[in-house]
Amino acid sequence: MLIRTTAVTVEADLIAAATEAPLFKPVDLGGLSSSEAFAGLVPGAQVVKAFNHLRPGLVAGDPANRGGRRVLFYPSDDAPAKAEVGALVDRLGFFGLDLGPLAVGGRLFQFPGGPLPALDRIRFG
Repeated sequence: MLIRTTAVTVEADLIAAATEAPLFKPVDLGGLSSSEAFAGLVPGAQVVKAFNHLRPGLVAGDPANRGGRRVLFYPSDDAPAKAEVGALVDRLGFFGLDLGPLAVGGRLFQFPGGPLPALDRIRFG
């Protein structure tokens, strides 16, 4: 993940991190997922990786699709923050899928490298 910054002040308790490598080139993060690396840049913040595994048009569009709801993944190391983002995902009409901690779930839809990025999944029922 490439993050360019000079000085950043974060005044937030919860961050829904919709970040990915803009150049789509893998970089050595010392064994961390990009989400864990990002969380290390905002110490004390509750980081939830969300809203970035689908193309923007799908996230901005109607989550109801073919009689089901479009799936959004969200991992985090913080259970209350994850619950809050999960509730937001649900209020927006999507079906949220908790992928566990950042070290596991973050890798699943990390781009490049994860098996889940850009997958448009629909939950029926």
